[in-house]
Amino acid sequence: MIEAHVFSYGQRHLYADDWEQWLRLRHQVYIEEKRWHEPNADGRETDQFDNDAATYILGLLDGRVVTSARLIPCNRPTLVSDVFPHFCERAGVPDRPDWIEWTRTLTVPELRSGGRQSILTQLCAAVMEYCLQEGAAKVGGIQELFFLPKWKHLGWKTTPLGLPQEIEGSGECVVAFIDVNETALGNIRTVLGTGRSPLRHRGERPRLIDGDRVEFTQ
Repeated sequence: MIEAHVFSYGQRHLYADDWEQWLRLRHQVYIEEKRWHEPNADGRETDQFDNDAATYILGLLDGRVVTSARLIPCNRPTLVSDVFPHFCERAGVPDRPDWIEWTRTLTVPELRSGGRQSILTQLCAAVMEYCLQEGAAKVGGIQELFFLPKWKHLGWKTTPLGLPQEIEGSGECVVAFIDVNETALGNIRTVLGTGRSPLRHRGERPRLIDGDRVEFTQ
């Protein structure tokens, strides 16, 4: 099982080697594989949303970054609000602090399979647990359509904010948000066959949003 390390943008120095590894992995996946844009000379992928509003979860396996997530409250500039607002034609662009945009999730190529207890499912459990503890109501954002049946399989309730549209390099995508609650966490823990928390942090644990925090559950 992965260790899911949580840190803020301002704490990235605590994960300097992992951060560097992850930026290069992002370049491999998003630039070299998906061809979102021309390769960067430094071999790293970053964007304008890597800033002080962001909290990160890096999944480590045997000391190596194998999966990831970036979380940003929707009352701050997000990929949905600034780049894909036209994907929210039914419900409007979310701007609540307890709605969390979830982006930059990837898995290293050799670990993308694995069925119900895959590395991706482990990362999803970490995201749900952290968001629940931080008082979030929903988590989601722009995503490829193939994620929707996965959420359903996990017993997660998902609300699309608009209709699917094509994005070059990613195919059909939709903006959708998942309900954050104890039931959702319980469902994915059942899939994984464990109630053990994967969450870890170095230094002070980062706050995702203002409000009450729920204590860690094991």
